[in-house]
Parts: sequence; structure tokens; C-alpha cells
Amino acid sequence: METGPTVLVQAVPHAQTVAVGAWVRTGSAHETGEVAGITHLLEHLLLRRCGDRTPEAISELIDSLGGDVDAFTTREACAVTAHVPAERFDEALELVLDAMFRPALRADELELERRVVAAEFDLIQDSPIEVAAEQALAACWGAHPLARPVLGRREVVERLGAADLVRFHRERFTADNLLLVAVGPVDEGRIRERLACLPSRAAKPVALTPPTWKSGVLVAERDGLEQLYADLVLPALPSGHPEVLTLAVLHQLLGGGAASKLFRELRDRLGLVYDVGSSVYTTGVTGVLEITFSAPARQAEACWEAVLRVLELVVAGEIADDEVMLARRALAAGIVLGSEGTDALMEAHAGEFLARGRRFDAASVRRELDLVSPERVRALAAQVVRLDAIAGAVCGPPAGLRLPGALARRVA
Repeated sequence: METGPTVLVQAVPHAQTVAVGAWVRTGSAHETGEVAGITHLLEHLLLRRCGDRTPEAISELIDSLGGDVDAFTTREACAVTAHVPAERFDEALELVLDAMFRPALRADELELERRVVAAEFDLIQDSPIEVAAEQALAACWGAHPLARPVLGRREVVERLGAADLVRFHRERFTADNLLLVAVGPVDEGRIRERLACLPSRAAKPVALTPPTWKSGVLVAERDGLEQLYADLVLPALPSGHPEVLTLAVLHQLLGGGAASKLFRELRDRLGLVYDVGSSVYTTGVTGVLEITFSAPARQAEACWEAVLRVLELVVAGEIADDEVMLARRALAAGIVLGSEGTDALMEAHAGEFLARGRRFDAASVRRELDLVSPERVRALAAQVVRLDAIAGAVCGPPAGLRLPGALARRVA
């Protein structure tokens, strides 16, 4: 079996900037309940002290690079990325790799970052939109690790110690789990030489199993709010599914833009909402089609009627050919815009490889998009947009939380 890091390099000889990122294929969904939140907490420390650098030296280096250096955690990965002037590539690469593989995990600095993460927990709980989004996945996926917030559990994060983080980092942040992507005027040979110095520790990937779907909408009452915040989800496809672009077209025409069915009905025709839309969230083993809206509590009943009416039309095949063509054109434009610049290309390569195990190629994706026919979209809509399978969450004042009879209510 092949081991070692995966390296994706796109040479852009005349670019003025370079982007480099390291993704370790372990995220919050790969954690056990006993350490739920450890990946995100560890991520907070990666760029605090690493290699031989002090926090002050790292801050000054990041500012001097003049670009963008970031670290983030998802349910399936943890990453450190940099977008800098081309002549500063070597420094950026060293910083990214030191952060990922040579962090100094000190107890005193852990306490400082623990306070920052506590503020993140509070920020999310103070946002009804975030509460609805978190509860929506809990509603449909139950206790599955994919349903757990990336931040984990507050009580777990409060008790994790530096030794726990050191052990977790040693086990999961290995060269075998690394995907490194670089775009710009870079030399792949030099990158591979640098990666050869990484400690090679074989780590068995943590496999995720698909969650069991549960229908029903969780309801969270919040006194003092004037608006109802709804986040509905329907069972969709995993990221590597052959119909994932068909799903993208379905989302686009349903709620992805100003010409989408939900926007035109709820905002343009009825004037019920300021914000309504849809999105797609996919993982390696499953996915959801998400519908979100916020509305004044006094108009909640009319909003529910309008949303369900649109969904009923979609599942019945009321999707015009020209709607599919418009959605395809919008997505094709997004592919072009989303691959403009070394940083966008880096993210596109990483996303495509993590999702589908291949390099990003805009022309290939657009050719695949051209093959998405109205018949395929209507067939997928009949499979995905099942009203009996709707799950999700709503957050708002008690007066606005009466759900339609078609939706099963569950208490959050």
C-alpha cells in the first residue's frame, strides 16, 4: 500500500502570488465523544507557537508576508493555508509545515486558547441562525459524529489537557494523512524534498459510516426574538457520488440565486422574507440539501405554506428546461470565478481531491456540468425532495413556532 503525503502542484510560472496549503485528513467527525472538540482546539494552537518560533515571531512573520495565513477545521479535515507574494514562498511553506507538524503545545497557552474557544461557543449560542444550523444536523443524523458541531462539546473542551492534545497530534497529524497543495511559480521537486524531512508515522485512517436518517423538526424557543429562523434538510448525496453535479443544479434552481424558485416565490412574489435560499453540504459518506429562511413571526404560517408549495412542485417534476439551463450557466460562471487566482485554485484542487480523489480541472467539470439534463434533475428531485423525510430545526419566539401539520415536531 502506498504511503506518504499526497502532493498536488499546479505551476503558474508568471503569477505574482503563490498559495500553499496543508490538509490533514482528520476532522471533528473522526473524534470519539470523549475528545469531542479536540481537533478544533488543537487548530487554535497550530499557529500560536511552532518550530522554533515564539507567538510574537509568528505574528510578525504573518504580517510581514503581507498576504493571508489561516488555519481551520472541518468535520473531515484540519488545514493551514497561506497566500503570499511569490518571492516569500519558502517562508510560507516552512510556516505551514511547522504549524502542522511541529506545534509547541504548552499548558499555559492552551488555557488562553480555551478561553477563545469558549467565546466561540457563546457566539454561536447567541446566534439563532447558528443554533438552527447546528440543530438541523442533529435532527437528521442524531448522535452520529457528523452531526456534532466542529467545536465539539463545551464540557469536553473545558477538561482537555496539553497531554491529550500532544497524544492526539502524534496519532493523527502524520505525513501519511497529509494533502499538500501548491499553486504558483513553484518547484515541485523542492517541495517534495522538504516533505521528505517529515516524520513518517503510519496512521490508519478513521473510517466513517453513513448515519441513519431521521425525519422531524427540532424546535428551540427564544424569547425576545422577532424573527423565526428555519433550517430544513433533506437526504442528499455523498461528495463522490456521480450525480453530485446534478444535485448542485437542483440546489441552484431551488434556492441558489435571485432567479431560484424559493427566492422568486417568497421574496419577489409574496414579499414574506428578506432571506431565503438553499445549499448543499456533502461529506464522504452522506450529504444534505439544505433550505433556510428567516421571517417575521407574524408571517411564519404563510412562509411555511409557500416553502412547502415550492417543494411539492419540485418533487412533482415542475422543473422547466430553461430553469435547468439557467442553473447550469450560473454554476459554470461560478467555476470560472472560483478558479481565478492562485488561492482559489489551491482551494479548488484541495476540495476536488478530498471529495472525489482527483485534481481540479475547470474544463472537465464544465463538460460534466453540460451533461446534466433536465431529465436527470427531475429524477434526482423525485429522489431527494421527499416531504416525508424533511428534518431540521427552527429557532424563534414561541408565537412563531407553530409548524405545519406536514412536518413532525420534536423538542430541541
